[in-house]
Amino acid sequence: MSRILLRGIQCHACRQNVIRSFVSASGVTITPPAIGSVSPSKAHPPHLSGSFPTRHVKLFSSQAKDDPSLAADAVSENSAAQEGSYPQENSEQHVPWYLQEEVQEMALHPMRQQQELPPLPENPPPILKVLLEYISFDIGLDNLNLLDLRTLDPPPALGANLIMIFGTARSVKHLNVSADKFCRWLRTTYKLRPDADGLLGRNELKIKLRRKARRARLVKRAGSTLKQPDDGITTGWICVDVGIVEGGQLSKPEGVQKAGFVGFGTVIQGTRIVVQMMTEEKREEIDLESLWRQTLEKNSMDNPGLPKPQAEEPPQVVGFTHESSTVTAADFSHRVSQTPPIRANYEQLRSISTSLHRLRDKRGSATDFVPTDTTVATKSAKSISSQESLPSLFNYLSNLEPDKAIDELGQGMDDRTSTSFLQRFYEELARTAPQIASAQKLELMCTGILLQHSGYRKEDLFQAFKEHIVSNYPLPRALVLRLLDALLAFKPDPNSNPPRLRLPGADMELALRLIENAALRGTNILHADFLIRVFLAVSYRTRVYAVKPENLHSAAITGNRIPVSIDEFESVQRIQTRLASIIRAAKVALGEKEYLDILRVHSDQGEYAKFWNAWGEVALAGIHRGKSFYLFLFNLHAELGDWQQSRTTLLNCIPMMWREDPPVFFDAELAEVVSKCIALAYPDIDDTVQHNLPALIVKTWHHCRTAIQNQKMNERKERLIQTELGTLPEN
Repeated sequence: MSRILLRGIQCHACRQNVIRSFVSASGVTITPPAIGSVSPSKAHPPHLSGSFPTRHVKLFSSQAKDDPSLAADAVSENSAAQEGSYPQENSEQHVPWYLQEEVQEMALHPMRQQQELPPLPENPPPILKVLLEYISFDIGLDNLNLLDLRTLDPPPALGANLIMIFGTARSVKHLNVSADKFCRWLRTTYKLRPDADGLLGRNELKIKLRRKARRARLVKRAGSTLKQPDDGITTGWICVDVGIVEGGQLSKPEGVQKAGFVGFGTVIQGTRIVVQMMTEEKREEIDLESLWRQTLEKNSMDNPGLPKPQAEEPPQVVGFTHESSTVTAADFSHRVSQTPPIRANYEQLRSISTSLHRLRDKRGSATDFVPTDTTVATKSAKSISSQESLPSLFNYLSNLEPDKAIDELGQGMDDRTSTSFLQRFYEELARTAPQIASAQKLELMCTGILLQHSGYRKEDLFQAFKEHIVSNYPLPRALVLRLLDALLAFKPDPNSNPPRLRLPGADMELALRLIENAALRGTNILHADFLIRVFLAVSYRTRVYAVKPENLHSAAITGNRIPVSIDEFESVQRIQTRLASIIRAAKVALGEKEYLDILRVHSDQGEYAKFWNAWGEVALAGIHRGKSFYLFLFNLHAELGDWQQSRTTLLNCIPMMWREDPPVFFDAELAEVVSKCIALAYPDIDDTVQHNLPALIVKTWHHCRTAIQNQKMNERKERLIQTELGTLPEN
């Protein structure tokens, strides 16, 4: 199954099928998104692909090809065209919108823009164009960038007459396969000897993987963590030195060489090409293009005679922009708005895939909504100040208590004047660009849904999202995750009849359609941010246990667990198993928060075997199981109230704490939680602490009591010191 999944997830068009594959087990039917069903009064109609003139209509006529009337029609059409070139009385006759010619080209799809080739530099080597086409089309690297370093003086360490190409691989496996295939192609086609730094040979990779698996088994058996997570296999960066190729030398004027130049060797005729292959994360991390561009700028300042490199423009999202239509008011509602593409150089395309994510982390989610129209850059100061005030309004709302925040949101989406917050929000919204206004409106609806405001519904949020998509506004990753959190928001109600313990199927359908649209817009949905959210959404939101359907009405709540039908319980398990298979097959990297969520789900469902398997996978992933993990573990068992599970956990996990690297020792917070588990597993611990109990439990109990007493003594000392200094009144 892993091989099939890996083969199917290589393109964005197939990824949404992987996410939706688990829905068949639950019976939820997902229909394709009907984006075009949005009314024109609420959203802009989609951009048409092209015009349909009258000369094309005759090609679909029912007459035969050899009909002589066709020639007559053609002659009459030509004569009519010639007559139409002169002004006539009926020249202002109304022309329907569907017969009007569209002169502007349709913008490229965002995925197509990632595969565009960069422009060739001046006097390129003959092999350069073929090299770029092979890198983009055959091995599938995206977001290609080309830097011409032939003007550097002195030349870089890689050699003189250097041209450097940058490309992004989809994964670490794709990176290694692409580099190996590229080197073999150069050897067989051009008889070159490329040097790939960072590429492991096929046999060497197998040996390292076997050694890593052997170490992982030993670590899991010992109950510890891997000391060196970076094993040198997944570097995420391969530098391929193609070598020196013919042609491409820049013509230097005579007398450029400085007087008194001393050196040896011969001047090499040709151009050296280096290809930097990286994963998207590594490319964002090191930002090698910016470093070389700074070197070029410094070189141009030191050598005034050399051409200056083109300055990198600030990153922007290339998308559709809306212009005012020139048609009459009668058919304005029928005319599709013209959407010319923004022409961007290749450096801007590189910034789209990397710099935007980097700026997003620094500025936060409030500034993720970057305008697409180039005219927005020349807005007035009043409009710019409104963009800065909108995030401040959301910050004000987030600092309020939930009840007060709900009151500030008014009656619902149609309410715009009942509170001062709504009045200020819509006043600022009217002065912003349409792209930002649409995104901020979605943010407001998400806030209302997450606060469980009755006036903000998920159906209205998804309708506003469709209008946002139809208008071709940018869809940042942070906005997608925010929308997904709102659609998957759910509060269980065990007291209802029947109990509401899982997310309704209608809400799950909306969330999956959102993920599908995000995948078609180029978002990587095979990521922990998406998969874990879906995993939690299909799971139960409280502690449950399975019973037969005929015994469901008579079953009682036992041990804080609510009875559910075994058929529904097994359906949830099948969905979770499919999602876990997708995570393993796609090699999705999980973090501490994701593992804690998975552990809680398995504990709520009473799947203790899966719980301890996931606990061991944390160590195999190279994540340190520190204080937060053991606080979660002992708190979970204390809330569960099962003395047998608490006793087993104490005997197994307390020695494991001391074997962690670094070890986890008791402090007051951890000691308090462990004491609760000991009191649950051994109720008479105070009376029989010296009799008939394992030595480990007695030792741990004394450690916990000592840590708690020390904490109380320290707090008492601090209070006395503050009282003496006069900072606190004496009681």
